[in-house]
Amino acid sequence: MWSLGGVRIFVIDSGEEASQIIARLQPLDGGTVNQVFGYESPSRKLTCYIVGDTDMHAILTMTTTGTAVALLSPEGDLGDFLVQKVNMPRQKTVDQSLRPDLDCDAPVYLGEISLFED
Repeated sequence: MWSLGGVRIFVIDSGEEASQIIARLQPLDGGTVNQVFGYESPSRKLTCYIVGDTDMHAILTMTTTGTAVALLSPEGDLGDFLVQKVNMPRQKTVDQSLRPDLDCDAPVYLGEISLFED
């Protein structure tokens, strides 16, 4: 079972991204010179279903607090993350069966969540 900051999410895709900071300089008398300035800590992107307005708003609020939240997966605790960006389009559904504790006509959102490890 996946959860983000205690909010139940249904993950369909999860991936990590890493990069380093490289400036590409083109001097007048030669070819490109790469200047490495360091690296960025890995970030994580989740694509997941969120059921219900309460959970959707709880995740949206995580972008305003500056507080790290725990990301739990079926494999265990993945660490604490800052929620950097959220995109939450509502899905066209007749009824939902992911959360039997909510009404069958509860709204379903497809969340795209960008996380920075804290």
